[in-house]
Amino acid sequence: MNKPFKTADGVGNLLNKCMKVKPGGTALIVCEDPTLGWYDAAASKLIQKALEDLGCRVSTAHVDGPDEPLPADYEEQLAANDTIVYLARVGDQDRFVDKLPGKNVAMLYARDEKSLTSAYAATDHDAMVALKKSVDAVARASDRVSISCPLGTHLEGRVEMEDEVDGEVSVKRFPLCVPQPVLTRALSGKVALARWLTPTGSRSYSPASVRIGSVVMAHVDQGRIAGFEGNRQDIKAIEDHYTRVSDQFGLDKNAIHSWHAGIHPACFYDSDVDDDPDRWSNNIFGSPRFLHFHTCGSSPPGEICWMVLDPTIAFDGTSLWHDGRLQPQNFEQTAAAIKAWPELSTLLADQGRPIGLAQ
Repeated sequence: MNKPFKTADGVGNLLNKCMKVKPGGTALIVCEDPTLGWYDAAASKLIQKALEDLGCRVSTAHVDGPDEPLPADYEEQLAANDTIVYLARVGDQDRFVDKLPGKNVAMLYARDEKSLTSAYAATDHDAMVALKKSVDAVARASDRVSISCPLGTHLEGRVEMEDEVDGEVSVKRFPLCVPQPVLTRALSGKVALARWLTPTGSRSYSPASVRIGSVVMAHVDQGRIAGFEGNRQDIKAIEDHYTRVSDQFGLDKNAIHSWHAGIHPACFYDSDVDDDPDRWSNNIFGSPRFLHFHTCGSSPPGEICWMVLDPTIAFDGTSLWHDGRLQPQNFEQTAAAIKAWPELSTLLADQGRPIGLAQ
């Protein structure tokens, strides 16, 4: 007899609410080598047990980092299974292309047992969907947006978004922690770059990150990089990085495709950004304390990420984020989502989790 599993935990939330896995069937867990530091072995074991309790026949595919060769039978394993759970960065590659039509696929950003059993993963997925849709609705109903931050970012212009589509990407993202991206092509101003440039996770390249020793201002003109202002050495490192990445993939290096900010206050990062800036940015991007721009490329998502700490984001003059804290009470759409899902109020009351930076 198949055992039911609770939805009050991260694994149940993933399988029951996000993926809606049906009893029986076949499932593949794609596991990245734990020694690489992105995923631990415990998380995959928890998910495997829950799938087996549902009567699923579960197999695993063990992979290395995203720039390493895949197992010889990898494509065959994907084809042979109905449900695919990625605990591996390879699941984030080409996420805007539907490579597995008809499959039930999820990419996990809860990367270890601690994260998978925390409020980050356990907050009702349906509640997060409601919050995301309400934030999207605020943006779509607005004419103009302005973005600022304590380091001097000031960007403003007309709100433009792609047509709304189910899922926006070809795999389910768990936990759901960002709204639909807002296009940058109608925005002008400046963005303060600090700490690191990091990848967006869509493609693999080396070096993945570039250190910025001081604050450099990126000047933006209608969604394009118009130049950099600041320390010459930092600017050279930034420009060399853009040239290297754009040449490698044949991209428009000055294009800034889009931006969005985190909506999941329980998103956290216990380690230090300098230990692995790539891992840091690809874990903490869902926190409301960060807005990130997708740059270097005119098609989604762009390959170089700008991480803006503690943004204030105002739609038609009213803030939805203020100094890195969500302000859902300021808009009818987001206030309705909070009222419909009381657990969101509890979540929003605690927006002080570690983010990998010395405070």
